[in-house]
Formats: sequence, structure tokens, C-alpha cells
Amino acid sequence: MNRIMRSLATVAAGIAVLSACGISADADPRDIAAANQLPLGIGSDSNAGAATGTAKIYLLAAEVVGQSTTLQAVARDVDETPTALLNALFAGPNDGEIEQQLRTALPLGLALLSAQTRAGVLVIDVSKDLQQLSGQVLISAVAQLVFTGSELSGVRSVKIFVEGSDQQWPSGNGEAQNDPLTIYDYPGLVQSAQPPYPAIPTPAQP
Repeated sequence: MNRIMRSLATVAAGIAVLSACGISADADPRDIAAANQLPLGIGSDSNAGAATGTAKIYLLAAEVVGQSTTLQAVARDVDETPTALLNALFAGPNDGEIEQQLRTALPLGLALLSAQTRAGVLVIDVSKDLQQLSGQVLISAVAQLVFTGSELSGVRSVKIFVEGSDQQWPSGNGEAQNDPLTIYDYPGLVQSAQPPYPAIPTPAQP
């Protein structure tokens, strides 16, 4: 009997402890301190679109002192067609991405005239605004087009025209070329998501 009583007392004490640790309900609504608030999501701009979906465009990552410019992929909820994807890119970063200091090198007012895939080459025709750029800004802008276009299924390279006229564009090292561009023309511009390979172990000596 004493053993049973002791067991019941232990159970009762445990229930009391758990009750004391519970979170009591508030009788009335109350404000949550700003320091304890968590973001509910990323805000979006009506023009740029929400950062959701399976489609990807490439923006310029936040600047880091002493480091070269890099690109960062962000999601867009648009049809994965050349026209829809490139128009999403031309719209630039949304409000949430601007807060993260993401940017675009593409000039304001740049218009997409046409975009179609021919035998693995995405042929893009844009307005003359792209020709206003030079130097590293132009390299970054062209790279944004190449990386974004290469996200489309079946696209292996990108060819950029200006109002129907063929042009030369700089690769990552600044060298102008007339051939279609690929992501491999811009090495190191996008950080790989793959972890570094482990070192090959040294064979044991006999």
C-alpha cells in the first residue's frame, strides 16, 4: 500500500511541475516587442513579382568590399518560357530583394523585343538601351541574360541582338566575341552550391 501511495504522490508532483511550465493564455490581445517579431515572408513589388515559384532569374548579389561582383539566383512565379522569364528579369528585384541589397545591371527601360530558342540557342532581341552600358556593368548585365536564359529547358547558349542587329558582347574576361555565350564564359560569377570535394587520402606506406 505504501508503495502505491508513493507512486501516486510522484505522479501528482510531476503533473504539478508540468502545469507550472505551461504557457498560460492571455485574457486580451497584446503587442509583441519588435525584437521578438519574426518576418512572415518576403515582401514583393507589383512589377518585379514575388520571390516564389520554380523559375529562376539572376540578380547581382549584395556588394562585398574587396570582392568581385557575383550573381545570385532568385525565384519567380512565372511561366518558364523565354518571354515570361526574361520579362521577369527585366523587372528587376522586388522590395524584399532590394532590402537584401540585390541589384540589377540591366538599364531601366530596357525592352525585350523577342525571344525564341533555335537548336539549343536562345536568341534574344532587345532595345538599344543595353548599348549604353560599358565595362564591368556591361559584363554583369550580359551575364544576367546568359545565366537567366540558360535556366530554360533545352537552352545551351544565348545570342543577343539589338533591334535585329548582331552584336559582339564581352565574356567574363572582357574579351568581345560574336559567338553565342554560355555560362562557362563567366567562370566564378556564381558561387557553386556543391560542397568542396574532400581531399584524396594519402595511401598508407608499407
